[in-house]
Amino acid sequence: MDTSSQIRLLLWKNWTLRKRQKKRFLVEIFWPVLLFVGLVWLRKANPLYQQHECHFPNKAMPSAGILPWIQGIFCNVNNPCFRHPTGGESPGVVSNYNSSVLARFYVDIQELLLNQTDIQNYGRLWRELTSFSDFMDVLRRNPSALAGRGLRIEDMLKDDELLTAYLLRDVGLPESLLYQLLNAKLRLEQFAFGVPDLQLKDIACSQALLERFIIFPSRMGLHGVRNAMCALSQQRLQRIEDVLYANLDFFKIFKLVMLLGVEECQSDESEDRNGRCDG
Repeated sequence: MDTSSQIRLLLWKNWTLRKRQKKRFLVEIFWPVLLFVGLVWLRKANPLYQQHECHFPNKAMPSAGILPWIQGIFCNVNNPCFRHPTGGESPGVVSNYNSSVLARFYVDIQELLLNQTDIQNYGRLWRELTSFSDFMDVLRRNPSALAGRGLRIEDMLKDDELLTAYLLRDVGLPESLLYQLLNAKLRLEQFAFGVPDLQLKDIACSQALLERFIIFPSRMGLHGVRNAMCALSQQRLQRIEDVLYANLDFFKIFKLVMLLGVEECQSDESEDRNGRCDG
């Protein structure tokens, strides 16, 4: 049987089957038509939109480190798509979050833990803080131990302080009175229990209160500063206080207080030195 006869026989067979099974014939005709109509409807209902090029953040493997691995899991949960290449696609970079706060903190902690010099410095700082706390406890229990001693105001100021220029230029304080004020000493025992609740005007106009908080080099300086400060308004005095606080060097104050505490420990032979004079 030649090829054409075989084709005619096959066509006749299929046509005969379709005539005998009309339901099957209709299903075979309408099922593809329904699928095509459904696809056309979906195409019309959801129009196409232009999608830009996508760059997804890389996810580091555990071998890259614990922190990059955890960041890759939690920071890329939404699997965001970026238009431009991410930093993690550069050669040798395993994470997009090397500049994050957590990553920098992790690196800093590693450097601190691996640097013996820093560990020794922090140990020394802890000892100094402990000594400072012990000194403050002694000051609270026995404020009279530092009576007549204090910190010179000029020694507590920053190297580039602006208080002197402000008092000379804006307040108009004479240089002689400015010298007396800067060389006066602040009584620490008066601040053992906090800053007293007093108005600046009351302190500036009272010789007793000035002597209570400040040790002046001379009686003339005390009277001169009192007269000059008492003539100022409460707002101007408050401004002077703000400028003073802004120009204080608290590291200098801490060192001066520590030196004062050591001197107190060395000068008091009757006190127990089991912790107060350590460090």
